[in-house]
Amino acid sequence: MRSLTMPRPSSKLLVLEWSPAPISLPSLPATMWFCEPNALIIWIPNCAIFVPQTKGQTWKVPTGCRDGRVSSASDAGNLPGPRDSVEVQKQNFSDKGLNDQDLVTLVGGHSIGTSACQAFRYRLYNFSTTTANGADPSMDAAFVTQLQSLCPSNGDASRCIELDTGSPNTFDASFFTNLKNGRGVLESDQKLWTDASTRTFVQRFLRVRGLRGLNFNVEFGMSMVKMSNIGVKTGIDGEIRKVCTAIN
Repeated sequence: MRSLTMPRPSSKLLVLEWSPAPISLPSLPATMWFCEPNALIIWIPNCAIFVPQTKGQTWKVPTGCRDGRVSSASDAGNLPGPRDSVEVQKQNFSDKGLNDQDLVTLVGGHSIGTSACQAFRYRLYNFSTTTANGADPSMDAAFVTQLQSLCPSNGDASRCIELDTGSPNTFDASFFTNLKNGRGVLESDQKLWTDASTRTFVQRFLRVRGLRGLNFNVEFGMSMVKMSNIGVKTGIDGEIRKVCTAIN
């Protein structure tokens, strides 16, 4: 596991290098772990990359949180899944004190990072009888062809594909344009557009006329701070680690 310490009091968006299996996230049940007070780590299921600079926004983060003493793979079992319905996603976030806007905002973190073919390839083959190519009907046909060439049905399931085909190396709102155009790689992501209850937030990030616009970089920072307050350890619970990747 790697981390990068950024100048205080802000934190840049970081993600982990590729890991073939879920990573244990001690003490925080959500998809974030503060390894150091000002180093932010985000886990993207199935595949991820380490990005020190993505032209994203910076934000002030709370510091001084204690670390857990237990590290178990089972703690990562409640991470969001790529096939989750919008209702499941909304409930999972609500259980942690996060609302629907937080859901759409934080999923927008897929503006950078990758996913293994195994996480979405089922959408490309024999998914539906209503489309000529058998793919998920919510997907753009040209995009299906592009992904099929990258993830053939009998190809390498661990191959990593960028989640944002618009600007994969820049942390921006182009991910939401992808959803509008049927170019969401993960089914759970694309459903944020096809479901009316979350589509409005996607449209607000896209500054659709008639809706109050949202600034993605600003909102992402605010939602990340909210998520950092999930399951905070206080008092004698936990410890302050001397080495961030191991208990004392």
